Amino acid sequence: MIIVSHIRLYFCMILFSGLFIFSSCSTADTELLATKNTGLGTPRSFVGIILPSSPNTYALITAKMNNPKNYKEGFFKFTTGDIYGIPVVLSSPPPVGSFSLTAIDTYLMEKTFDPVFVIDPGTAGSHLPNLSMGDVVIGARVVNFSNYMTKSDGKIVPGQFSSLVTDDEGYKQGNPNPEYIYANPELVRLAAIAATKVARFTPANILSAPVGRRPWILAYGTQGSGDAWLRNIKQIKKSTQIFHEADEAGNYPIALVSTMNKIPFIEIHTISDAAMNVPTVINQYFHQCSEYAQKRSNLIALKMIEMISSEKDGKVAYNLMGGFTDPWPNGKFIKAMKPPVYVSDWTKKYGVYR
Repeated sequence: MIIVSHIRLYFCMILFSGLFIFSSCSTADTELLATKNTGLGTPRSFVGIILPSSPNTYALITAKMNNPKNYKEGFFKFTTGDIYGIPVVLSSPPPVGSFSLTAIDTYLMEKTFDPVFVIDPGTAGSHLPNLSMGDVVIGARVVNFSNYMTKSDGKIVPGQFSSLVTDDEGYKQGNPNPEYIYANPELVRLAAIAATKVARFTPANILSAPVGRRPWILAYGTQGSGDAWLRNIKQIKKSTQIFHEADEAGNYPIALVSTMNKIPFIEIHTISDAAMNVPTVINQYFHQCSEYAQKRSNLIALKMIEMISSEKDGKVAYNLMGGFTDPWPNGKFIKAMKPPVYVSDWTKKYGVYR
């Protein structure tokens, strides 16, 4: 109950900050908040897609839409339309204030369009030695690795407010942190199948190696997400030991808001940067890999929608299994971090560079 209260407090603070954005960003075509009462679509008829602002691939998705319509509210833009006959709503949170604005964007999308489920296709930096550019992490669970406190000796303890629920500087057996949020298992399965169909080969130029290879589809990945960007290898190793994340991105708010709104979600991130092996350098190669990775994640999301459209009734109902409840057997995620033999053999021979 204490954790839930902290989450609610954090969420209320986010929404309060959003009030300033809405009040200071009036626009002539602000129609979004009025759509809820106009019979837009049908209840729970939309699939939601939330794209990152960079690299900008918004037009690549809208190009697939039939009858696209745009809605705005302050900084936030939403586009609706049909893809493979399935109603879709698309958004891309503004690039500043990552966590807060992503949370507000997700909340607006879900409360206005009431999607059946939400897909978060994006890019990420690898936190595992064998996980390289072009590999795909299906975020079966998500963790905020920037949510921690430090003990007096500098040791990281999961959970910013851990000291409020323990009597030993924030850690003892039974401390519920780190707190994971779990994706819907059926969406995990669907995303893994779609990824296998889409991501068949990563070329040598993306891997910065003499030859390419078949991507590693990490189907039960722990998606690391933080309001921070780790570029120090020692810090990355320490973080992974504590939170067990396979990669890092900035999408924890999508999982949190969706869970609180009782809407299933799935996160699909293609690796664009081998952050575990070489400190990130923002150069032409970095942007090339980012664009390649985002396009791959987008194609996986589109493949999921195509697969859904082939169902007999054209629409599939997904329950909320997951959320704050772990639906998986013990050890599932730790075991999943071990690379396939073909990946480890390739890495031993060619290494992971950028």
